[in-house]
Amino acid sequence: MEIKKIKGVVKDYAWGNSDFIPSLIGGATGGPQAELWLGTHPSGDAAVVGGGHLSELVHDDRKILGDKQWEKYNGRLPLLMKVLAIAKPLSLQCHPNKAQAEAGWKREEAQRAKGEAVSYQDDNEKCEMILALSPITALCGFRDIEVMKADLAAVVPSAFGRVLRGLATDIENLFMSLFSLPDEEKKAILDELRASLSSSSDPSWDGLFLTRSGISRECLTEYPDDIGCLFPFLMNVVHLQVGEAMPITPGTLHAYVFGNGIEVMNDSDNVLRGGLTKKRMDLPELRSIMIFKSLNVAKCTSSKDGFGRTVFSSPSPAFRLLSVSSGTYEIKDDPVAIILVTEGCARFSVKGESLMLEKGEAAVIPAGLEYTMSIRGVAYISEVPDA
Repeated sequence: MEIKKIKGVVKDYAWGNSDFIPSLIGGATGGPQAELWLGTHPSGDAAVVGGGHLSELVHDDRKILGDKQWEKYNGRLPLLMKVLAIAKPLSLQCHPNKAQAEAGWKREEAQRAKGEAVSYQDDNEKCEMILALSPITALCGFRDIEVMKADLAAVVPSAFGRVLRGLATDIENLFMSLFSLPDEEKKAILDELRASLSSSSDPSWDGLFLTRSGISRECLTEYPDDIGCLFPFLMNVVHLQVGEAMPITPGTLHAYVFGNGIEVMNDSDNVLRGGLTKKRMDLPELRSIMIFKSLNVAKCTSSKDGFGRTVFSSPSPAFRLLSVSSGTYEIKDDPVAIILVTEGCARFSVKGESLMLEKGEAAVIPAGLEYTMSIRGVAYISEVPDA
């Protein structure tokens, strides 16, 4: 069988929930299981059932990518597919474009050789998209500066009059200045924010989603001394219903807050953090890659392809995300793909051979393969589009 089953790598980051990924693949530990990686990145190289790693398979067997894509991506799978299980707000973060990643990776070469802390984990850009498997709340991009000022004046009026009004000359100055405030000033702002939200009648939840006030309350619980707790009032709050997807382009400050989803991105682990974290922050480098403009968030659109699958608009030419539900699909001349079954099962028939994937199982499908796929349930496919 040319389609190979793979097993992903689970990451137990503290912000993860303890039940969603185990409900999909088994293996409950009682602790957080935040991410399931299905790709070839060195930080989480999927295993091939039967032996070896996905990176080795893709590099050594050119027909997996196809000759053209193998040459283009130097024998590497250019995408990474993940399952995210989010119980607590992630750090505020931003990702570089390709030129920024290559420059940063090269610049930090000596630091890596010495084992010192670095900001770049690889030389690749990190563009991504997330699709909701349950309702998701996220922060994405900055609001208009005047809207920010109005909300800050309402939620921390004393701090606004004392210091924030003067900092809010533009988005970049406000962002950078908040982190450089004296600790006692940060504490005063956060104390006022905490008191304001405690006395507020604004609910934390609006049906299925966290509200702006609710996000800030969650942040204050997890990061009580972090000025990033103010950022829900500076950023767009985005709610994704099940089946909706959102793109995140390089340079966009964002943070996933709550929910479960499928994420597809470039094969990169470049994350520069800007608050709501106990991890290393490199604010000068973050400043150099971030886009300090207000953003009108647009969700991904969807359409049907020639095989009847749902295709979501992608923010990158290196990957796209598709979904398939119950039915039979005749596929041919498709690019390399990773498929994950989230409900039911999927049966593949190739040249008289068959392969069954049950719920939680994943596989890599070589480029150009002609096969029949019968779905009873739901599956998601990440593909490397033809150049």
